[in-house]
Amino acid sequence: MAKGGLRRLIAELRGAVAAEDGDAALARLSVKRTTSDAALVELVGGAVVAGEPIAQIAVAGQWGAGAERISDLQAREVAVVSIGRNVYTRVPTAEARVRLLEAARRAARTAVVVHVPVIDDGSHLGRVAIDAPRAVLRAAGLPVAEPGDRFLPRYTHGFFDEEALLGELARAGLAVTKRHGFRFLTQPAVNGTRAEDADPFVTELRRVVQMVREVDRERKNESPQQVLAAMRARGAGARERGPIGRARLRRAVGWTDALLPGSPSCYRRVLLEVALDGGAARETVVFGLDVGSTGHVAFENREERLFDVSFTIPPSSATRP
Repeated sequence: MAKGGLRRLIAELRGAVAAEDGDAALARLSVKRTTSDAALVELVGGAVVAGEPIAQIAVAGQWGAGAERISDLQAREVAVVSIGRNVYTRVPTAEARVRLLEAARRAARTAVVVHVPVIDDGSHLGRVAIDAPRAVLRAAGLPVAEPGDRFLPRYTHGFFDEEALLGELARAGLAVTKRHGFRFLTQPAVNGTRAEDADPFVTELRRVVQMVREVDRERKNESPQQVLAAMRARGAGARERGPIGRARLRRAVGWTDALLPGSPSCYRRVLLEVALDGGAARETVVFGLDVGSTGHVAFENREERLFDVSFTIPPSSATRP
């Protein structure tokens, strides 16, 4: 490991946050009262119409001198509270993030929208080098940062799949009802909802490992539409997981893809998920290409990327001859 990499690793392992850091981060956030626009109405649906009062939460200074603080929000005073880009992941500690969600839930009559990047691509080396040693230190009783905390160049908390985020939302009494890119529409969770009976990660990992050879063979020998149709046919017979189960499957897919020889493949990851989950088999897949660069494959509305050229393959069009 190069000296610069070693210094960064040491800095990450020595980084730590305390409860007061979360308090300070929440105190720095600013609130702007405004009205819902067409984009928000489209995301939320019929529960909100254009022109209804909403509150937007952003980093300090974004709204100027007239901004208020989170503590100024009153119970059920707005239709929607929107937690903007670069807010949620910059709040240290899960406890502080849950308090942010709770404040938003109390102020919103209809929904809370929160922007949270969920990205595992390229994260696995850091998770092995940083989060795994932290787990060992935590088991030894030492105070260390949370898994996903990164301190360079500035503090941010990474979510590599949705399970940890769903857990924080649940602690705040919220559940995801819709997603567009990294914007999650959440509403108060229904009391008495049965907890999801999701399979353990190791079970999902075993399924992925058993499937990956077939996926690689198909993707190298068939056209994208043909191989996607074949994987959808496999996935049609699989059960549709709930949000936690899907997150664990995606985690297993990501680790398998990262550890296989050669470069990681977004195409492989999508095909594995389609082949193993009934819900994924019915989702639209997007193929994107930037001129002079390699392409990218993803599920529709799962990421926030723009391409020079893109095309979609919905389930109804993917038929294998």
